[in-house]
Amino acid sequence: MALVAEVLVTALSILLPTLTSIASLAHWLGRKFAQIDASFRAVDERFKAVEGGISALRREFDEGLSLVERKIGSVAEASRNQLEFFAEFLGYRRVISQRDVAFVKGELYRLSTMHNPLTREEAGRLKELLDKEKLTLEEADELREIARKLVKEYGDRVGETWKLLIYASIMRGIALSELEEQEEEKGGERAAAQA
Repeated sequence: MALVAEVLVTALSILLPTLTSIASLAHWLGRKFAQIDASFRAVDERFKAVEGGISALRREFDEGLSLVERKIGSVAEASRNQLEFFAEFLGYRRVISQRDVAFVKGELYRLSTMHNPLTREEAGRLKELLDKEKLTLEEADELREIARKLVKEYGDRVGETWKLLIYASIMRGIALSELEEQEEEKGGERAAAQA
């Protein structure tokens, strides 16, 4: 029995320190894994905060970009309106000669060769209006609306669209001038008839 006790004591003396070491190592590793897990959670939180910051920056950037686009659109609209006014005024004052109008028409016929947002009817109507020597005020207004549609779609890429808008505004000015002349002639005829 002494032998059994001695073997048991020897086995326990070997196993106990080993088991104690294993238990200590397991406890230490558990703490380390808990620390690593906590570090990963902290990193995850930081990433979430960074993602939130990036999302906020993206929203601010998109809002700023949208504001810039609206402002540029407003400036483009104002420029277009000024261009129309001056071209119409030049036509009204008859500063533009028929030769000038013919030159501009030649340039404008190139518009029909490009892909455009006009319907078949609008494209045909555009050609009809460009073929006319004189336009009524209604026709000039119609031509200008077609030109505005083209400028809106292609004004940033195709210069001829702006030429069409200028031409339409000039023709509108000429039509206004002719309309005024007709009114003056009628007024003069009435005054002569009354005298």
